[in-house]
Amino acid sequence: KINKEKTKMLVKNLTKNNQKKLEEIMELQIVNKIKYLGIWLRSKTISLKQDNYIKLLHQIERDLETWNKMQISLIGRIATIKMNILPKLLYLFQTIPILLDKVFFKKNG
Repeated sequence: KINKEKTKMLVKNLTKNNQKKLEEIMELQIVNKIKYLGIWLRSKTISLKQDNYIKLLHQIERDLETWNKMQISLIGRIATIKMNILPKLLYLFQTIPILLDKVFFKKNG
């Protein structure tokens, strides 16, 4: 059974009129953005990069600034990056197979 209070719908290629009809029939709320398994999805795939990759890079930058203030050995820093940053990046690269240009890596790397 579907929990109609918690369940949201993400629609693609529907007019506003059809969206309202679908919302009334299904009795579910239609949203523009939905988080599924840690990935933000929208009806327009053009925003995948901004919603996921750019936000993750900003989070990583904040984490690195915080860890930079701590007195951690070189081996500790390497272990921290291997355990915290690499899994997040690998999960995103495997889950959202979009092409990122070289400028993305140079500008953010």
